[in-house]
Amino acid sequence: MTATTTNAGRRVGMMQGISLLMPITLSVMAALFVAPVAPKIAEQFIGHDPSKAASVGPMIDLIITVPSLCVAIFSPFAGALGDRFGRRRLLIWSMAVYSLFGCMPYFLNDLTLILASRVVVGIVEAMLMTLSTTLIGDYFKDQSRNRWLAAQTGVASTSAIVVLIVAGAVGQRDWHNVFLLYLLPLVYLILVVVFTWEPEESEHLADSGAKAGWSALPWKTLGVICLITLLGSVMFYTVQIKLPNALNDLGVTLPGGGYDAARGSRYTALASLFVPVGTVCFWWLSPRSTIRTQLLIEFGLMATGFLLMARLTNPLHFAAAAGINQIGAGMLLPTLLTWAVSRLPFEVRGRGTGVWNSTFALGAFVCNNAAIPLIMGFTGAIIPTVGVLGWICLGAALTALAFRLAGRPQTA
Repeated sequence: MTATTTNAGRRVGMMQGISLLMPITLSVMAALFVAPVAPKIAEQFIGHDPSKAASVGPMIDLIITVPSLCVAIFSPFAGALGDRFGRRRLLIWSMAVYSLFGCMPYFLNDLTLILASRVVVGIVEAMLMTLSTTLIGDYFKDQSRNRWLAAQTGVASTSAIVVLIVAGAVGQRDWHNVFLLYLLPLVYLILVVVFTWEPEESEHLADSGAKAGWSALPWKTLGVICLITLLGSVMFYTVQIKLPNALNDLGVTLPGGGYDAARGSRYTALASLFVPVGTVCFWWLSPRSTIRTQLLIEFGLMATGFLLMARLTNPLHFAAAAGINQIGAGMLLPTLLTWAVSRLPFEVRGRGTGVWNSTFALGAFVCNNAAIPLIMGFTGAIIPTVGVLGWICLGAALTALAFRLAGRPQTA
C-alpha cells in the first residue's frame, strides 16, 4: 500500500493511511474497554443485594453500548458537517474530546454520571469514525482505497485483541483502571496533526459555495447496503460483546466464584484474532469475485461458527468456533464498506459514510438491547441464542446464493 495519488500538491502514501487507520481503533475501545470488566462492575454495584440486579444490569448494558447508539444517531450529521466545513479539523477536535471524556469514569462511582460521560464519548466517536473513513476515501482511489478501507477492519480487530487482554488484566483488581487507557488516543492525535491535511476538493467547495444536499446520495443502492450491514453488525457484535457472558456460563470463573475477567479476555481475544484473517481473505477475494459470491461465503462462515458454538461446551473450542464466525465478519465488513464508499461522490462522501457508520453502530445497540434479549426470551440463555443466529446467517447465505444464481455476473 504505497503512495498512489496526490492531494493538494502532496504525495499520499503509507503515513497518511496509517494516521487515518488509528482513529478507527477508538470505536473498538468504546465498547471493548468496558465489556471485559462488566461482570466486575455489576459485582460492585449489586453487592450483597440481589434485588439491585434488575436495575444495575440494564444500566451496565447501556454503558457498554450507548456510544454505539450515539454513533448511530449522530454519524450522518457528523458526515454533513465534514462535507460542509472540512473533515480534518473536526477529526482533530473529536479525538481530543474523546480522550478527555473517555477517562472520566476513572474518577466516578455513580452509574448515571458514567453513562453521561459515555454519551459524550459516543457523540465524538461518531465524528472521528465518519471523518477518518471519509478522509481515506478522499485520499486514495480504486483498489488502493479498498485495501486501506479493508485495513480498518483488520486494525480494529487486532487492536481489539490487545484491548481485551489489557482491559481484562488492568481491570482485574479495579474496573476503574481500564478508563485510564483512554489516554492512548492522544498519540493517534499527534499522527493525524503531523501527517494529514484538508483535501483540496474541500477548499474548492468552500470557495465556490457548492454544497450538495442529502438528495444527492444514491439512496437506492445505499439502502440495500445498509440493510445488509445492520444484519452483519448484529452478528459481529454478538461475539464481541456477548462472548464474556457465554464464557461465564461455560464455567470461566475464579476459584472463589465470580467471572474470571483475565482468562475470559484471553478466550475472547482468541476469537477476535480471526477478524484480520478475514480481512486478508477479503484482499484476495475482492478483485476475483462478485458481491453476491462474497456475501455467500461470508454469511456461510458466520453461520458455521454460530452453529458450532451452540454445540460446544469446552471454552477453548467455543472460542475457536467463534473465530470461524469472525473470519466471516472480517470479510463481510470491508465488503460492505468498500461497496458503499465506491458509490459516493466527494460532495456527499461524508454524509454517505456517516449513514453507513450509523447503520453499523446501530447493530451494536440492536444486538445488546433488542435482538439478543428478544431471542433469549425464547431460548433462556446466551449459548442456544447463538444457535438461532446461526440459522439466520445461513438464511442470509442462501439468499445470496439465490441472487447469485438468478442474476447475471457482476464484478465487485
